[in-house]
Amino acid sequence: MTNTHSDAWGLTTVPPSMLVIGGGDTGAQVASIFNAFGTKIQLFQTGPRILPIADEDVSAEMASAFRESGINVREQFGTIASFEKTATGLRMNFSKDGVQDYAEAALAVVAVGWVANTSGLNLAAVGVELNERGFVKVDDYMQTSSSHVFAAGDVTGRLMLVPQALQEGFVAATNAVQGPTLPYGNPVSPVGSFTDPEYAQVGLTEAKAREKSDIITAIVRFDSFARPIIDGRKVGFCKLIVDRNTHQILGCHVVGERSVDITQIAAIAMSAGMRVNDLLSIPLSFPTYSGVLVRAAADAARQLKLEVSWNEG
Repeated sequence: MTNTHSDAWGLTTVPPSMLVIGGGDTGAQVASIFNAFGTKIQLFQTGPRILPIADEDVSAEMASAFRESGINVREQFGTIASFEKTATGLRMNFSKDGVQDYAEAALAVVAVGWVANTSGLNLAAVGVELNERGFVKVDDYMQTSSSHVFAAGDVTGRLMLVPQALQEGFVAATNAVQGPTLPYGNPVSPVGSFTDPEYAQVGLTEAKAREKSDIITAIVRFDSFARPIIDGRKVGFCKLIVDRNTHQILGCHVVGERSVDITQIAAIAMSAGMRVNDLLSIPLSFPTYSGVLVRAAADAARQLKLEVSWNEG
């Protein structure tokens, strides 16, 4: 009666309405894409915010943007009791604090996490251990519990993205040939989205950073910057999280047009160990979306009372 997110991509017609259960990255993508096609979307999240592992400012901005685009975002909606067929699709029955409620649509898509597709591989026969979700356990060398078997990519259930899978594959192949000599380590990994508006991040969220360091934050909104205004894409912001003592960037979170590109610039700076004011020595082209990152860096530098080699104005 319900569909998975994988089923959604195989639909041959655009449904008039859809319930999307799960407000994480995948659920947000399904909701945003079908909303753009004209489907009436209700997005359900059991927790207090969609995109629960993202920075809280990103979650709030995306929820606001989704609602503005016509998506009915329903956070902390309660507990699902059942699904039943109707003449036009289905009904989802749920309750919250003892109050019964329901929602109807042509179909429902459940997007509450990925399940490993390893059950048919008979990995136990070669001594390869799986975790509780069925993904292959690996160490820092991408080596499994069976010393001659290495694994990389989605099958490990780690960061399930193409660039990271390519890196892991290189490490796994190198160690399979040469022995476990090359660790995967903890590379700076920018993560992007497939939604409208885009969102992307690299590094720590503000909450995680505050647990580890004394930090400052700098936020620049897109509607205060030239290129987003020119293009009429004014929704969003760029947020930098900076260590107050080392002046290094601990995290960058962006909502809006070209978010992924902006975040990847920040990732390069972070990987190189640049201080936030070092970004100000690079006069980026104007008007571009990446300029919002420099503006945020300038704001952070001012908060930290740092000298800069170029004034962004």
